[in-house]
This record gives sequence, structure tokens and C-alpha cells, in this order.
Amino acid sequence: MFRLALCKTSNLTRGLRVQVQRPYSQTSTVTQTATNTGRWGHRDEHAVVISRIQDQVERTALLSNFLLVHALRSAYPTHILTQTPASTGLATLARSGGFEARLDTSIDFYASREKDSLVGEVEQPCDLDYTVEFGRHNCAWRDCESYIYKGKYWQNDQEHISNHYILCPREFSREVERVSKFADDLIVAALQHKVKVDEEIWVFDGYWERSSKLWKSVKQSNWDDVILNQELKEELIKDVTSFFDREELYKSVGVPWKRGLILHGLPGNGKTITIKAIMRALNRRPTPIPTLYVKSLGSSPDHYDIKSIFEKARDAAPCLLVFEDLDSLVTESLRSYFLNEVDGLEQNNGILMVGSTNYLNKLDVGISKRPSRFDRKYHFPLPASPERSRYCDFWRSKLAKNTSLEFPPELSQRIAKVSEGLSFAYLQEVFVSTMTSLVLEQEAGPTRTGAQTSTASDIESNIIWQAVKTQIEKIRKELLESRKSVDDAGKHSVSDDATSSLARPTGFGK
Repeated sequence: MFRLALCKTSNLTRGLRVQVQRPYSQTSTVTQTATNTGRWGHRDEHAVVISRIQDQVERTALLSNFLLVHALRSAYPTHILTQTPASTGLATLARSGGFEARLDTSIDFYASREKDSLVGEVEQPCDLDYTVEFGRHNCAWRDCESYIYKGKYWQNDQEHISNHYILCPREFSREVERVSKFADDLIVAALQHKVKVDEEIWVFDGYWERSSKLWKSVKQSNWDDVILNQELKEELIKDVTSFFDREELYKSVGVPWKRGLILHGLPGNGKTITIKAIMRALNRRPTPIPTLYVKSLGSSPDHYDIKSIFEKARDAAPCLLVFEDLDSLVTESLRSYFLNEVDGLEQNNGILMVGSTNYLNKLDVGISKRPSRFDRKYHFPLPASPERSRYCDFWRSKLAKNTSLEFPPELSQRIAKVSEGLSFAYLQEVFVSTMTSLVLEQEAGPTRTGAQTSTASDIESNIIWQAVKTQIEKIRKELLESRKSVDDAGKHSVSDDATSSLARPTGFGK
């Protein structure tokens, strides 16, 4: 059991504190300040709401949605009440400037402490970091002044439900139907803003920011560019699309609508481009699914970063939440906080998590081996001969309009045969270096250009084939020397992973 602390005070340095036992995740406070009617006024109605809630909590230690709705309707008889889930996106619309919404701190509100220790005396509520659990926001939109209450309550002692309660004056409502057109229009605006296809993607790098650079990279990706084992590729596509298509199925069988996938394998074998293809495919659905990409937790990561990530995801749900290099993000000090958020003390409905790692054995077993957290693990092995041949065909298509360099179909199979054991990343390096060297040779003069041929019987004289063989030999030599360096270092020190020095960054920002 956790404690809900109820506090009535006009000064945070003195007052009466009453503690009530209840199943609550954080210590919360209700702060009452001096009377100030302000622009919106109507303090008496809010006092009735707070009084009813306090009476109920002190008597039963429970706060239900029915109580919140009843208290609000009783206190605001001249308003129409419209309830909508917090996931509708009203907060996101307000933060973007879509409408004015300000927490009224001149009246009572519930707020959860964000810090356990305070330095010196705190004279004003704004000196504290807090997350509002229950409070009234004064709102203005389309010449209508209204209220939006934010409320959280427990359902079945397990699920933490967050709702917004819109109170609109009756003159902006359809009296016969007791429906607020203002509230309906505002909800529609929030939903439209939520699914709006922006030329940016939300990225967390110690804080949330929009990235147009990442979007430019993602919008050029599609499943046709992903060269994988066909069975693996089809299973991945089905897994992702079926999750967002089958919300009602999850509900009908009583299963939480959330899922987690882990993509693992040595670097350079297609995990990053697969994630990009997933992001692009979800963005192109009739109702686009947004992506939140976690790049890093910043220079001084703590549990507030984990909290911020999942709060953003719940607000954006249904959404894709990407953790690239998951093993480096979730450190031992953050492990318990991460697992608590994944397990969903709050609701995680509509969140598909996709995490990637180069080394599955480095992941905490609580993440990698607990099905209810990350349900499926997809291995990305070194490409087999058919995949290597298709990758060569990809480069052959890029040279289709180049009349000075000839790339016959037979050459793809020949290159695939001699490149066994190389990842897609190394194959890319082979082709980039090959094309660069050929361009430099052509600029210097036609030394070998005339030796190329399109006949299969004379592939050996093809200049692309000759240059590719040279680059593959260089890479194999570099890999051998790197392994020798690792072996030499291992004789004098202890290494966590003998192959770690061969890992090359493959993240979106690389």
C-alpha cells in the first residue's frame, strides 16, 4: 500500500497534513492558496468539487470515475460535461499552441512530487516540480471560455486511468441532446492534430524534440528496400500490422493491447533499415501511427527520463516506441524503473515497443526472457547467399542508367559466392569503395574501362568484378587484423566481449 497525503494549507511551510492509506503509486498533495477569482472566476464550484472528493477519499480511500463525474456535474450545473480519455491528445494540442489551457494554481489541485528532497524553505508552489493528478485548467478556444479537469483514478485496483473532463457553458451546447458542440469540435481537433503527418519525428535525447533529419531518412525507406530472409520479413510485417489492426480482438480475450519486439543480431545485418521500414509503413496507414524514437537518455540519465518517455508514449498512443541499442539504454541503475513502466502501473494500451540490440546476451534477463514485456525476439543473422545476391542486384539497379559501367546479372551471384561471412554493412562498404575507385580511375583516364564485357563467359575481365574482389580482400584482411588486436589485448586485460571492437554504429544518427 502507498500513501496519499492530503494537505490543506495557505503556506507550504505550515499547515495540516492528513495521510490516508490507499493503493497509489506516488505521494500526492492538494494545495489550497489564497482566494483569487482571476479571469475565469467561479471558485465556489471548484470548492464543491474538492470538498466532495476529499470527503469520499477520507471515508473510503477510493476515488472512482463515477465520483469525479458526479462531483463535477453537481458543482457546475450551468455547464455540459464531456469526458474523454487523456490519450485523445488534448494536452498535446494545447502544448502545440492549438488552444489556451492553463492550470489554475490559485485554487486547490492535486499534484505528485517529482523530487524527494528540498533544499531550503519553499515559499511558492511553483518552486516544486510536480505532475498534476487532479486540477482545473482554464481554457479558451474559438471565443469560448471553458474548463478542462484532468483526473486520474484506479480501476479494479490495477489500472490507472487518466481522463479529461471538459466543462462547457450551456450556450455552446445542444441543450436537447445535452451534447457540447464545443467539446466535440475540440476533441476532433485534438485527434486530427494527433494523427497529423508532420515532416518530423519525436526523438528523445535527454529530452523530447522533433527531428526533421530523421523523418527525411525514414520517408525514403520501405519494405522493398529491406533485404531479409523472406519468411522473417513476412512474419515481422504481419506481427506489426496485426497489432494495430486488432485492438478489439485484444479486448475481447481480456489481453492488454500492448506488445514488445526485440530485433537482435550482429551490427550491419538490417535491424536499423527494418525499423525505418516499420516506421514508414505505419506512417502511411489510412490513420497514421506516430513513432517515438529513443536515441539516448542524455548525459545524466535518471528515472525521470524513463517516466518522460512512457508518459509521451501513452499520450501519443496508439504509437510505435523505438529503443535502438536497448542494452546501452537500460543500465543497472535504471532497470527497475524501466521494467515498472513496461509492466504498466499506468496503462500502456496501444503501445508497440521495438527494441534492437547487437548482443542479446547483454540484455537484462528481465527484459529479454519475460514474454509479457517483449513478446517476440527476431534474430538478424549474417546474410545468406540468396540475400547477398539480392543486395548485389540492388546495386546493379542503381547502375542501370550508367553506360560506362556494365553490371551483368551473373555478376551478382559471383559476388555473393565470394562474400560469405560479410554483413550488409560490409557489403555496402565493398560497393561504395568499388564505385569510388572506379570513378577516380575514369577521371584519371580510360585505363581499364574498355576491358569490361557483358558476356558471362568473360566475367573475369569485368572491371566491377575485379574492383569488388580487391575490396573484399582488403576487408577480410582488416577483420583478421582486428581480431588479432583483440586477442593481443585479451592477453593483458579482461574484455566483456571479444567482438565488441568490431561493432560499428548503425543508429539513425550515424
